[in-house]
Amino acid sequence: MDPFPDDIFNLADIVLRVAREDPERVAVIDLDGWQGYGTRRYKRHTYAELSADVESVAVGLREMGIAELTRTVCMSPPSYETCVMGVALTRVGALSIWIDPSVGYRNVAERLSRVQPEAFLGNALAHLGRITFGWGPRDLRKLVLTESPLLPGGRIITGFPPFPGAHSIRSLRKHAAAEPKPPKVGPNDPCAVLYTTGSTGPAKPSLYLHRNFCQLFRNAHHSWGWDKGTEVPVDMAVFPAFLFIPISAGGTMVVPPIDFARQGPAQVDPAALIQVINDCKVGSFFAAPILIENLAREALARNLTMPSLKRVIGAGAPISGPVERMLSAVMAPDGELAANYGATEAMPSTELGSREHLDGVWGLTEHGAGVCVGYALPGVELKIIDIVDGPIDSIGETSELPTGHIGEILVRGTHVSPEYYLDPESTRKNKVPDLQGDWHRFGDVGYLDAQGRLWVCGRVSQRVKAEGGNVFPLQVEPLFDAHPKVRRSGLVGVPGTAGELPVLCVEVEPDVGKDQLPDLHRELLARAADFDMANKIHAILFKDALPVDPRHNSKIERPRLAKWAARQLSGPRFRSRRTSPLAETHPVAET
Repeated sequence: MDPFPDDIFNLADIVLRVAREDPERVAVIDLDGWQGYGTRRYKRHTYAELSADVESVAVGLREMGIAELTRTVCMSPPSYETCVMGVALTRVGALSIWIDPSVGYRNVAERLSRVQPEAFLGNALAHLGRITFGWGPRDLRKLVLTESPLLPGGRIITGFPPFPGAHSIRSLRKHAAAEPKPPKVGPNDPCAVLYTTGSTGPAKPSLYLHRNFCQLFRNAHHSWGWDKGTEVPVDMAVFPAFLFIPISAGGTMVVPPIDFARQGPAQVDPAALIQVINDCKVGSFFAAPILIENLAREALARNLTMPSLKRVIGAGAPISGPVERMLSAVMAPDGELAANYGATEAMPSTELGSREHLDGVWGLTEHGAGVCVGYALPGVELKIIDIVDGPIDSIGETSELPTGHIGEILVRGTHVSPEYYLDPESTRKNKVPDLQGDWHRFGDVGYLDAQGRLWVCGRVSQRVKAEGGNVFPLQVEPLFDAHPKVRRSGLVGVPGTAGELPVLCVEVEPDVGKDQLPDLHRELLARAADFDMANKIHAILFKDALPVDPRHNSKIERPRLAKWAARQLSGPRFRSRRTSPLAETHPVAET
């Protein structure tokens, strides 16, 4: 059943429908402390309760001036109250603005100042950030405070000062009509603004109209396997941006044991996740690759399984074959890990299941083919064009490349954000006008194979422009990541006399000592000699930890890494190593 038949993103109608058809169905499972001996306590909220709260709060929102198209900043982690407020905002047709503090506290202030918010919804920490760092205009009067959820360990954030003028959910509850009125919005009205990560430049405000946002959720239903409607989904909101996906399917949203204000995906306690997954019989979740890897390692180390877990979606960075094998061993026997490809402006767009990935596809990646991200989802179009540095004013200016040829990746579909909110310059740089429908530039390079699968080779801006031609990171790094002593690697370009010098920066596994690095260096050189593109590497540098993006903790921040590599190549420590015959051609630095 289509959850949004009129192309209006109205979660409140879905909640109301389920509440009338199956009032005792659980909508949200929230953390509720501990009951001793390491046993968690949970609070289950039904659809009848959720719908009643949503409709009464929606009346209060209108009374305080939050209604159709009111620009409302939402900064509240997954919880029951966040769910109530988010669904209520769709009842009144507000324009919700979602930005992640991981882009930088002061960057949040600068970014929000450009979109002129009229209301602010958040927990106590978000309101402290609003006051301290100026997240939104100082004279904002439409303020809503959600209660702080329980933190890992059962602690509750307390002791915060009151926020003058802020409304609690309790104070917003009003008498609701038996038949709530739908919001006065249409398919082409603004629905949501989602900010990009800011890992490759300033975070950009991706505008979604109602019809676009509805299609994004439909694509997610297809990817999660819910479009068949065979059972009520139970999904854990590990990634806050997908908090409402289970609600949109009439399913159950499980609040994860994560302190989102202090923990990135790499810092999440995997043991706590396993406990909640098994306690609540979680069937699916979306997460960053590093969290998926840590979860799988923890389960294997403790000889645990997660028999209810049937679908895990990973995105934000490539997912390796070894990680897929590990997670498959601890999921339900018929479960599968799927890799999604997309962007904040177009998510999800493609998908590849782990069974196909491990059946020969991953082996091609480890031999320089790039990373396969699978097939376009229904209604999604992909196009590969010649690489262009700079804006493209018309699709007619581009040259489409044939199967197997590497170029810039474009995407088109109803699920794609059509523009950046109040940011025409970013729109011009990242959209390609076409009379048949504009294209979005992912900012990645790749190619389509004969089966129609998309392969990604790296960022357009992060390709190494070497003297002998372009060198693409995702065609080189997996060759070295396959070595058992390599944790991960990052290929960067360092300015040289004739083009950029390809430099490979390597993070080794924790149990690899510095005394092993010379031998490892020789082994990596031997591996590079077997592949033409890897053979162009100028230097191999070892680094304690490669920098990663703040949102997913999985994507290597190559611009930062390139600056580090340049300093190493020009520093006295590195130059002194050139006395070694081996170092004359492929020097190695350790730091």
